[in-house]
Amino acid sequence: MAPLDAVLAALTELRTDLEASDWQPDEYERVLATAMRADGGTSAHAVRAGLRAAGPEVTHGRLAPIAAQCGAILDSPTRAASEDGRNLRFAGASTS
Repeated sequence: MAPLDAVLAALTELRTDLEASDWQPDEYERVLATAMRADGGTSAHAVRAGLRAAGPEVTHGRLAPIAAQCGAILDSPTRAASEDGRNLRFAGASTS
């Protein structure tokens, strides 16, 4: 599992690139983001639902690896309930 700081940095970089139009999500990444938002967006369950909805093609983009790392952190009961987990949910909510 990636360290939380690395995941938060990746989320920040992705958001910055999106805002600067240096990165545009492809059709599969848009499906992933839409499905995650529809399922609440900031839980391991929402990440899994989004990845299933997007299908295997989403793994070629930038969003899926970061989403999967977030899901792994949020899937851990001790991490999800910690301050780190709350920070990750907040960061994820601010990028969607």
